[in-house]
This record gives sequence, C-alpha cells and structure tokens, in this order.
Amino acid sequence: MSTWDPYAYSTEKSLGDSALVWPDQKGRLMYWIAICREDYVTTNQTQLHAFLNSLQQAEKFAVNHPAEARAIVQKRLRTDDAYIGRVWPYTQLSLTLDQSLVLAMEDEARWMIANNLTNATALPDFGDYIYTDILETVKPGSVNIIG
Repeated sequence: MSTWDPYAYSTEKSLGDSALVWPDQKGRLMYWIAICREDYVTTNQTQLHAFLNSLQQAEKFAVNHPAEARAIVQKRLRTDDAYIGRVWPYTQLSLTLDQSLVLAMEDEARWMIANNLTNATALPDFGDYIYTDILETVKPGSVNIIG
C-alpha cells in the first residue's frame, strides 16, 4: 500500500517484523491545501477570512509553544510518543502559498498528460485557480507565487 502518516505508522506497527517499508515521498514536500469553489470564495469572504485567521493563530501558537502544540496534535491523532517523534521533526506548520506548490502541481499535471490519465494535452495555468487576496490580508508576505 502507499499511504501517509499516521496510517503508514499504524499499519507498520500492526505488521511488526512482517512489514517492508520504504519512503515513496522521500525528499518531496507534502502539502495540505484548502480548496473551495469560486462561488464560495465570492459569497463567503468573512468566513474564509476567519478560517485563515484561525490557521494563522494556530501557526503562531505552534511556533511560540512547540511542546504544547506537539502534545495537542498527538492527543488529536490519538497516537503514541514514537509516532510523534518520527514525524514532528519533518513537520513544518506554516500558513503560506509558495511557488513550490505550483511547481509540484505542474509536475503532476505533466505526469498525468504523459501517462494519458487526462484528456488535457497542455498544462493548465494554475494561477487561474489560486485566490490569494484573503491570505495576503491575514498574513502579509505569505504568498510567494510568481505571477
């Protein structure tokens, strides 16, 4: 199977010595993104601002109180110290929108086109689908996308 933590960890732990594990994402960033429809963005500016503001507050808390943040995540995921010790050093909690995300999406789109997994024959302009205004308002300087 190919999966991510915490599922990979719990499966590996369940299988014990029978598990054969190799990192299929080694050296690659993993992104967690928030997406919604364009009409939702247009009609729910206040809610989106509040949502991003709460993520910004969580980021500040994690930076200022790393041990407490780690404990909260561990409790929420209902996992043990070994798991958190395994993943926490590789976890970057940052509310940003970076060019590396666009490059990753372009790489994946090229792969899909090359493997006939889409009817598209050209890369889309992902900038047409990314809304940055509220994020720039909540956290100025957090958007680093080349226009």
